[in-house]
Amino acid sequence: MKRIILVLNHVQAGMGSDENAHLAPGGKKTTMGPGQTLSPYFEENDAQIVATLYCGDQYYLDNQEEVTKKFVGFAKKFEADAVLCGPAMQYPNFGEMAAKLAISFNQYGIPAVAAMSVENPATASYKNQVAIVKMPKKGGIGLNDSFKNMALLTAKKAHGEKTETEEETICF
Repeated sequence: MKRIILVLNHVQAGMGSDENAHLAPGGKKTTMGPGQTLSPYFEENDAQIVATLYCGDQYYLDNQEEVTKKFVGFAKKFEADAVLCGPAMQYPNFGEMAAKLAISFNQYGIPAVAAMSVENPATASYKNQVAIVKMPKKGGIGLNDSFKNMALLTAKKAHGEKTETEEETICF
């Protein structure tokens, strides 16, 4: 069973809305927020979420180096096989955070994927630098399929499998 870490912003982690955008980084050895929905899909792909990292997206934007160092260190400590950053849907600050963290994890040798909608400005900015799984904006049609795709791609990367075909069809 491969070990997956989920990275969420303050909203997706259930830590409040914009008033908590400056929430310092934290983590729990459990699934949080959308991790509950993602867990069965990961299990279908011989993977499991072993921890959830979270941070206020504005805190991240103001302290990128610090948060990246903490999150990469945490992922190494927990021997993560892959990381899923998101789902960020259409939220711009979370999209920026998810894409940049996924790029950083990849640079440190930990396979990572981001997930967001086409409406997210980060999609256009980062789609050529990191795998970004397509998803609808909040309330849109196809959310369940995008969750299946997030788990599939992240698990394949965790297993060290080739993902070019999946990236062509389920990513931007």
